[in-house]
Amino acid sequence: MESKSRVRNLSTRYLSLYRHGIALIIFGLAASFLWESIVEFASGHYLAFLTPAYWGYFLYLWYRVNRSVYHVEFDDEFLYVKLKASDLIIPLENIKDVNLVSLGGVYRVDLYCKELIGDKFYFKPSLLYPLNHKKKEAVVDILWKNINQAKQKRTFVPRNALHS
Repeated sequence: MESKSRVRNLSTRYLSLYRHGIALIIFGLAASFLWESIVEFASGHYLAFLTPAYWGYFLYLWYRVNRSVYHVEFDDEFLYVKLKASDLIIPLENIKDVNLVSLGGVYRVDLYCKELIGDKFYFKPSLLYPLNHKKKEAVVDILWKNINQAKQKRTFVPRNALHS
């Protein structure tokens, strides 16, 4: 009997600090932009609200990406996504692509079939990503190796199975 591999962690242990810290930074920046535009408007600049609207859109995009960042682990067969209520188990055959999408070290996982969290989600391997990228990318390379091995496995279908 073949022993099962251990579960490897892809996400940083400080993920909740990262998610809540990002939210505080975003709301703080939005409040400062709004305050600055109110002061400018009071001094007679009537187009002062365009700058916060412009930056607010980028802050909204930043927030939207960071609310989809989850704690992710994997082994030889499955990818485990830790949610608040329960864990989501995704077979490695369902993973289409794993790519780095930001300079801060956020990776995006694309799926073939939609799961509870959608067809794509994100994970962050480290808070200090640019400084320790070789170590974290080595773990992502192990994930890619496991994904390719899982896709090459032939699934056994019984002879009397009903095919649809």
